[in-house]
Amino acid sequence: MRELKETIRRMVLDEGFVRVRFLAPFEPEQFFKSDRYDAVIPKNYRQGSPALVFAALPYGNCLGKDRQDTSGKVFIAPFAQRNYYCEAVKRLQKIALKLRCQYEGKKSDYRILCNSPIPEKPPAIACGLGSLGRNSLIITREAGSLVILAALTLPFSLETDMPEAFSPCKRCSPEAPPCALSCPTGALRGGTLDTELCIQWYASGNGDRVPDEVAEKWGNRLYGCTACQDACIQNMRPIQGIQTDEGSLPEYYEIEELLCLSDDALKARFKGTAMGLSWLGPAAIRRNVRLARQYGIH
Repeated sequence: MRELKETIRRMVLDEGFVRVRFLAPFEPEQFFKSDRYDAVIPKNYRQGSPALVFAALPYGNCLGKDRQDTSGKVFIAPFAQRNYYCEAVKRLQKIALKLRCQYEGKKSDYRILCNSPIPEKPPAIACGLGSLGRNSLIITREAGSLVILAALTLPFSLETDMPEAFSPCKRCSPEAPPCALSCPTGALRGGTLDTELCIQWYASGNGDRVPDEVAEKWGNRLYGCTACQDACIQNMRPIQGIQTDEGSLPEYYEIEELLCLSDDALKARFKGTAMGLSWLGPAAIRRNVRLARQYGIH
């Protein structure tokens, strides 16, 4: 089975993923801490599998570095300027097809977990894909936290890879880590993420209203706050992202242009992009734009 693991690992790396680890056996409920498991997890995710291959797809830090005059504009964070989630799924689909042709298993044996209801961080830590940073994100050796996490269930019995011994935050002061100091709302104070102070949490459509202390720090963001990632020592080096035009979005939009669009027009504008996801509807996008108009640079 070691040879099979290395064959699959090579397949995944050849598709542009920078880190590949195995977890077995994979049972979704062990990572979903909820009494509502049956109600929350769709049926096609409930069945476990003999193993899971977990991978990190890098989006790098080559996008969104030329911010100049933001007056009257809203910007999109680099991780959302391309649909890296969709790209990860497409690449894992190619791998699943190869494995079915070369080895065994039905199509249903190869389920892809990417932006799925299954929490990503606990299994990623368990198999050593990365370590949990003080910014609450998974940090990998190869590409820092500038990665999309994705996984593929496998019909093979494979051993779990050892947890990661990598300590990404050891170079930073525990009392004043750069990620916490850079957070405009103080959402990382105390060593954990306070989602109710996190700009990105609200930008993703969460919360009935945005508290004043968060709104006042909104700036010109349309989608994505990367302050803690920008300050992370692990992300300071050049990190090459994968090349894709999937769901391509510009770095900036004019505020008034977006506010003039109807719900249907907003849906059409962002269809197929990282901002076209089901939970980020027109109302959430419009709220983000209005906050940027009120609290951004004009």
